Amino acid sequence: MTDRTPHTYTLTFPHGYNAAGLKNQNAKAKFVTQNIYGLGIIEMPSPAGNIIRVYDVERSLCDIVKGRNTCDIGVINNAMKIYAAAKTKDIGKLIDYAERLRVKPKILTYMEVLL
Repeated sequence: MTDRTPHTYTLTFPHGYNAAGLKNQNAKAKFVTQNIYGLGIIEMPSPAGNIIRVYDVERSLCDIVKGRNTCDIGVINNAMKIYAAAKTKDIGKLIDYAERLRVKPKILTYMEVLL
C-alpha cells in the first residue's frame, strides 16, 4: 500500500509481552489490549519465503489512521486511494474494524470522498 521503506519497523504485541530486546533491533514495540490484538491477523510469506503473521489491509488502514500523528499524510492518502480502487476491498470488514478500533469517523471521511 506504500512504496516507502520505514526507518524503523513497528511490531504489535498484546499488553504484558516482554519486548525489551527490540530496542537494539531497529524496531518499535506497540502494545494493544488482548481483545484487539488478534483482529485482522493473517499469515503470508515474507520476501525470504518464511511464513509470518501480519495484519490484513483493513486493519493496517485503521492503524495508520489511528496513528495519524506518526504517519505522513501522503502515505495515508495514497493507501486509502489504492484501497478504494482495489477489487478485493471489503468495506464491511473495514467499517467493523474501524468501529472496534475507534477510528470509524476518520475512516468514513476518507471512504466518503473516495467511493
